[in-house]
Amino acid sequence: MSFKPSRLITLTTDFGHIGPFIGVMKGVILGHCPNATIVDLTHECLVHWPVEAGFWIARSYSFFPEGTIHLAVVDPGVGTQRGLLIIHFRGHLFLGPNNGLFSEIAAQDDALVRLVSPSVISAFKLDNDSNTFHGRDILSPIAAALAAERLRFEDCGPICEDWVGDIIEMPEILSRVVTGQVVTIDNFGNLITNIARDDFSHIKEPQVLAGGEYIILKNTYGNVEPGKFLALINSIEMLEIACSERNATEALGIGRGSPIKVIEKNVG
Repeated sequence: MSFKPSRLITLTTDFGHIGPFIGVMKGVILGHCPNATIVDLTHECLVHWPVEAGFWIARSYSFFPEGTIHLAVVDPGVGTQRGLLIIHFRGHLFLGPNNGLFSEIAAQDDALVRLVSPSVISAFKLDNDSNTFHGRDILSPIAAALAAERLRFEDCGPICEDWVGDIIEMPEILSRVVTGQVVTIDNFGNLITNIARDDFSHIKEPQVLAGGEYIILKNTYGNVEPGKFLALINSIEMLEIACSERNATEALGIGRGSPIKVIEKNVG
């Protein structure tokens, strides 16, 4: 199925909001596609860790209309030979570095992955492009060209089957124990894991082991007293560990990459 752009582009980076970097990417996009609509998904991903950006994009893209282009720049290998990917998946395009950022989406059976060819990069990049800002000089003009229908997905480059895979291990699912890890931390200090609701639906009486604490599953944050730990399934259907009206990250002394277990209540 061919891709029909809606001229909507999302941006996900690890740039933060210090400096003009996000703004100039938008300027480049609008300079090449003046009627584009640009939505900031997040610019607060952990720097140099593509896992977090990919996690958020994989759980956010479906809230946007088909025809959206999702541009992501978490790119510690910028200026090297790491390559760029473009993926067509369920009516959306995903564009960014080939560094594991899009591994979850690329692994889907109905995803079509291409490696952006040198000729496409040469045709659309800005003059006097930098070795350190491909988000502005290469990715933004390509995203704009796709949105403006001056470049088709089919013409972006060859099919790619050896894209960079998962940077972190997927959850280990056993009959009475599921082991995953913290992927991201929100502004409240809540710990969001890579364990989905369905990953432990077979466990009849689940409890969570995190930072040496056994934590009971609740429906929402207000179901426990302030200062008490709880686990819940959050709005993106993932297991989250919180401390009511407190910062769970600080209280438990754990963070991104920390192991998390869901176990039967009678399993020690």
